This record gives sequence, structure tokens and C-alpha cells, in this order.
Amino acid sequence: MSTDAPETARLQYFGPNWFASVMGTGIVATAAASLPVHLPGLRAFAEGVWVIATALLVLLIVAVTVQWVRHPKVARGQVRNPQMTHFYGAAPMALMTVGLGALLIGRDLIGTRFAVDLDWVLWTAGTIGGLFTAMTIPYLMFTQLEVGPDAAFGGWLMPVVPPMVSAASGALLLPYLPPGTARTTMFYGCFAMFGLSLIAALIIITMIWSRLAHYGTSGSARVPTLWIVLGPLGQGITAAGLLGTAAASAVSPELASAMNVFAVLFGVPVWGFAVLWI
Repeated sequence: MSTDAPETARLQYFGPNWFASVMGTGIVATAAASLPVHLPGLRAFAEGVWVIATALLVLLIVAVTVQWVRHPKVARGQVRNPQMTHFYGAAPMALMTVGLGALLIGRDLIGTRFAVDLDWVLWTAGTIGGLFTAMTIPYLMFTQLEVGPDAAFGGWLMPVVPPMVSAASGALLLPYLPPGTARTTMFYGCFAMFGLSLIAALIIITMIWSRLAHYGTSGSARVPTLWIVLGPLGQGITAAGLLGTAAASAVSPELASAMNVFAVLFGVPVWGFAVLWI
């Protein structure tokens, strides 16, 4: 028996869905740092959780690299898997979540300059990766994967949501760009990614609703993925709010005021639908 057998046995169960654990852990840290209340120990808790998310991200990147180098058949099989392939969208979001945590939390541990630079690197890598998954994975579904009439599930949202995360986290990087063309271009780029992700997510959510109406839950394994729907809804509200706030430093006062109003007109109704979905 090959000496790689035990390692292969371990890595065949490893998939891109593990990056969702980094997303979830990192979101806990950023949420704790962003709460409007200041409880004793809350900041230290947020810092500890961010460090865990960062370490987990590094570990998963190493594991993915080893898998693609030593076990490419396993990795390629996941790309062609009609369920697993969608979770490649979790990796870009994991990068940006840790990067945002560096900006909001990590600066107390690693210094503001390094935290900002780290966020730029992770945001750029996550944005490029997210745009890649948003384009290629749906295209793969349209052209090569076998998709049944009752196949729609929450995981379909994973590859198209990263641009929404780019929009939300990019809004917080705008102040670190020089005023003028660079900041305005970045702002409109983030707003375009907001629309890209929003419209794609609304289409997929409609398909999930249709599947539930016509085929039911289609098995208990898919039920937990229904919670993923709250991701693009909540992230959309966040992105609209952050971009509305950031607009004042990127566009004309009249347009900035309108975008601030849009954040409310968009956010409150979407929040209402999110409550309905819950």
C-alpha cells in the first residue's frame, strides 16, 4: 500500500466548504468589534476570535495547496461535484473576512499600517477570487454539470456572494485611498459588485423558493443550507449602508445624499424579507 494512503484518506474528505468555518469565526470577531455597546472584555474576545480565524485560514490554505499538489484528482473531483463546487466561493469570503478583521481588530495587535496593508492584500485576492467564482461556477453549471429540476439549494449562493462581501469591506477601505479619481473609481466598483451579487442572489433565492414549493425540502441534508439565504440578504443590507456612508467622501454631495437614502429604502424592506425567511 502506498505511504500516501492515510493522507489521501484524510484529504478526500477535505473540501472548500471548510473555508466557511473561517467566515463564521471571522464574522463573530468583526461583529463583536462593531457592536454599539462596550462590554468588559468584549474587545479582547474579538481579538482572540480574529487570531483563531487567521490561524485557521493559514491552515486551510496549506491544506488546499497540499491537496492540489499531491492529490489533484481529489481536488478536480470536487470542482466537478454539483454540490461541492459551489463552496469554492467560501475561500474568497474567508480571505476578506480575515482582512476586514485586521482593519477593525488586528490593528491593535499588529499596528495600523500593517493591518491596512494586510486588508488590502486579502481584499484584492478575495475580490479577484470572488469575481472568478461568480463567473466560472455558474458557467460550469450551465454548460457541464448535470443539474436536476429540484437541485437548487442554498449552496448555489456561495460563488455569487463574494462580490457583495467585496462591496461591503471595500467601503471601509475607501478612506485609505487618496481623494479623487482613485476613491471614486473604487466606490463605483464596489457599487457594481453590490449589484452583481444582489441580482444573481435574488434569482437563486427565487429558484430555491420554487424548489421548496414544488419538491419540498428534498431531503434533510439540504435543510441547513437554507440559512445561507440570510447571507446575501444581510450582507446586502450591510454593503448598502456602508457604501451610503462612504459616498460622502467619494461622490458629489447630491449623489451621496441619494445613496444614503437608498441604503434605508433598500435595507429596511430586505430586512423584512429576511425576517420572513427566518
